[in-house]
Amino acid sequence: MNQNNILSEIIEKFQIFHCVECGKCTGACPLAQVDRDFSPRLVAKYVIEEGIDSEYVKEKAWTCLTCGLCNERCPIGISFTEFIRAIRPLFITEDFKGHLSHGGALQGLMRMQAAPDLNQNRIDWITGEHKISSQGEILYFTGCLTYLETFFSEMNLELKKIASDTVKILNSIGVEPVVLPDERCCGHDLIWIGDEISFHKLRSLNIESFKKAGVKTIITSCGECSYTLKNLYGQPEEDFPFEVMHISEYLQKIGFSAGKELSEIATYQDPCRLGRFMGVYDAPRQLLGSIMELREMPHFRAGAWCCGNSAWLHCDRYSKQMQVERLMEAKGTKSDLIVTACPKCQVHLTCAMNDVNLMQDLNMKIRDISSVIAESIE
Repeated sequence: MNQNNILSEIIEKFQIFHCVECGKCTGACPLAQVDRDFSPRLVAKYVIEEGIDSEYVKEKAWTCLTCGLCNERCPIGISFTEFIRAIRPLFITEDFKGHLSHGGALQGLMRMQAAPDLNQNRIDWITGEHKISSQGEILYFTGCLTYLETFFSEMNLELKKIASDTVKILNSIGVEPVVLPDERCCGHDLIWIGDEISFHKLRSLNIESFKKAGVKTIITSCGECSYTLKNLYGQPEEDFPFEVMHISEYLQKIGFSAGKELSEIATYQDPCRLGRFMGVYDAPRQLLGSIMELREMPHFRAGAWCCGNSAWLHCDRYSKQMQVERLMEAKGTKSDLIVTACPKCQVHLTCAMNDVNLMQDLNMKIRDISSVIAESIE
């Protein structure tokens, strides 16, 4: 089957013909606010009219943030972001016009993890104060925290501390989670840039490790890992007998009671995958609200603005503009810090804060929800 036939099937699957060109997707899209040439509606229009050879589609299929705000606004219910994910593999080998940030190094690092015999040092953050297991029903999936902290070392991010603090929280409630030394990247970024082959290699290796460890519940501290494991790992032809939850969901489910109150005022950044894609809005807010004052930005919950980048694609002036707008919203709440539940939000927003070209001071503390909760129970 040629690419145009595959495209026709994708158009039919996602009901792109049903687009009524109302423009609500474009009106909500954060990218369209800064890049006037971008419109989800126009991608739909040109993909129908010109197919796989459309120059507009070839370019804009890659600049799309896949943040999901258009899905929230579409009166027809078209899942535009899933459509974008489905058509990207058609361009991955030929006519690729996506710009991979950092020279594609991060995608290369993730592909390396798909090597079956790879030896990694993923648990160098484990110390004597952590209680972990090699076998058990509850697994903590660390994701790429350790690699990202090393890669962005000049930002002085404490991403490994997110993993450490998550285990501390679990230990405080009597859970000694499985932490796998041979865990692989979940593959989120690879499948969203169209590399389905590498994604499925990572998926198979991870599932094999989960089963060997006797796991039943998988806990993550990353919204993207949660979404990927929960929604993209299960296949109709294969058993996926695991319950996947973000740490905030798990703590809410068991009725976790936080410790001391913290004096800081926080505003919460909803990660796109955890929020719009999975509907997890209440759990983080309830946990944070029990230990500190929480103030909302103008765009929050289902309407929250993206941190400006996804899957390390197109980190450009448009990304920077969106990040500045988000930081201005956070500053406007007069909060002491931004709390998020996705380490990449931390990376992207911190990068924008450090931009020497900014004409104003947008510096704010930014921390992960796991670290904030861990502080309250120490």
